[in-house]
Amino acid sequence: MSYDTIIVGGGTAGCTIAAIVSEAPGHRVLLLEAGHEYTPSSQGLDADAIRDARRVPMRGHSIRFDHSHDWNLELTMPDGSTMDVPQARLLGGGSAINASIALRGPIHDFDLWEREGNPHWGWKQVLQAYKEIEDDTAGSTEIHGRGGPWPISRHHEEEFGLIQKAFVNAARRNGFKYEHDLNAPDAEGVGPAPMTRVNTRRITAAMVYTDAVRHRKNLIIQPDTTINRVLFSGTKVRGVITADGTVIHAPRVVVCGGAIMTPCILQRSGVGPKKLLDSLAIPVVADLPVGENLGDHVSFPLLAQPKPHAYRDGDDFSLQTIARFSSKARPGTVDLQLTCFSYLNAGNPDPRVEQPRRSLAGGAMEGVTHVAGIGAVLNKPLSTGNVSIRSRDPKDLPMVNPNYLAERIDVLAAREMVRAGFKLLVSPEMQAVLGPPLNLDQETLDSDEKLDAAIYKNVASAYHFAGTCKMASTARGGVVDESGRVWGLTGLIVGDASVIPTVPSANTMLPTAMTAHRIAISLRDNVDVGRRGSKVKL
Repeated sequence: MSYDTIIVGGGTAGCTIAAIVSEAPGHRVLLLEAGHEYTPSSQGLDADAIRDARRVPMRGHSIRFDHSHDWNLELTMPDGSTMDVPQARLLGGGSAINASIALRGPIHDFDLWEREGNPHWGWKQVLQAYKEIEDDTAGSTEIHGRGGPWPISRHHEEEFGLIQKAFVNAARRNGFKYEHDLNAPDAEGVGPAPMTRVNTRRITAAMVYTDAVRHRKNLIIQPDTTINRVLFSGTKVRGVITADGTVIHAPRVVVCGGAIMTPCILQRSGVGPKKLLDSLAIPVVADLPVGENLGDHVSFPLLAQPKPHAYRDGDDFSLQTIARFSSKARPGTVDLQLTCFSYLNAGNPDPRVEQPRRSLAGGAMEGVTHVAGIGAVLNKPLSTGNVSIRSRDPKDLPMVNPNYLAERIDVLAAREMVRAGFKLLVSPEMQAVLGPPLNLDQETLDSDEKLDAAIYKNVASAYHFAGTCKMASTARGGVVDESGRVWGLTGLIVGDASVIPTVPSANTMLPTAMTAHRIAISLRDNVDVGRRGSKVKL
């Protein structure tokens, strides 16, 4: 089997790149996805769950989800415990099972991208890319796109569920301004989360990209295919080998496995830290810091049980509203976020396991399944971790150490966000629809020492991983250049969240889609990201 471009991973980035690169007539493209593929004609409960934007059909969120959609990863937490962390394993990736939140990130994020040696990834350039991929009717056309593949909408106040409405009212009374468009540059305040949905239908990368182009004769979509490694002749790519030993030839391979699985594929291929590769007897193709610089949003769940009248199961959205603000230590960075959730599964996230690991809601609670509350999220942590494979076997899941709260400034910011969230949780507005807090009390809040201990005990992942194949100069620890090309190699590109240099102050789906869009155009037109080629006419 032979192709011109192989794309490994059919998540948000992979679907984007497959659709755009296959616009070039005669250019043979193969999209490989380890998980299942749902087409527009797919029927059944799982297909319906993916299409329903009111719930989040992933492990640790919903009481019902499909285990085959998840890699079953675990994280090592600061106290030495482990945590379940869902990572999508199906066509459409995270966009198929997430909360559909579509935030861009503030201007500060892209100032940092430029400082890492990426002069063509500043705010002016990425704003243009955001406008190209969005179909967003909020605000002016100077800051929002019209007619792009991703429909972005926001709930109006009269559409908020009771818990969501109480959150917004409590935030307003406590000094947050109401902001309908939280994707305006550097916007802070409380308001509806921009979401990739149409009414109650979740819109995924598979829907907006691959479903629209699956008729193309030069594009093959192959699900249920796990990749072992990329194959090389010297430093030139010659294809991939699957977990079952099938060799597929191509002079160009674009890896889009996400910030956790992409470094695993590269490390098994001999692209990674020499010390790790030597320890596993993997021949070194390129000694690069693949798997380092792991960024993630740190979350602290503030939990309560909803009162019986407060949530309409099957009608209300799990998430609708957020509050975004900057910490005292880092003004202007929009580094803190409070996300109101009306439904979260606090039971055992995996009934197949007798001793469940921690989930977003902490440990399984006796007699409690449905909780609501606020996710207090540190959006711009300075602490970074790493991902490393355990063996050469693609079936072995990696070691993931996010190294949360290692930097003192992160601890200070975490205190601030938890205190702000708790103040809203115990407000008269929210206590009218929720019971008392389940995992925090005022006595703990009043002591820095006790609060720090509670944060370390309850800290969770927001599942927003980035940075493990950093886009930067080699002097700054880069793995890829501005066009996603792996330094020192020919034909190997990375196009997903792993190239994002620093984790953005926003949920990572839309920044990932924007990044993949720009890299895809450069691949299609065979130009650097800093240039624009001629649009291919179909």
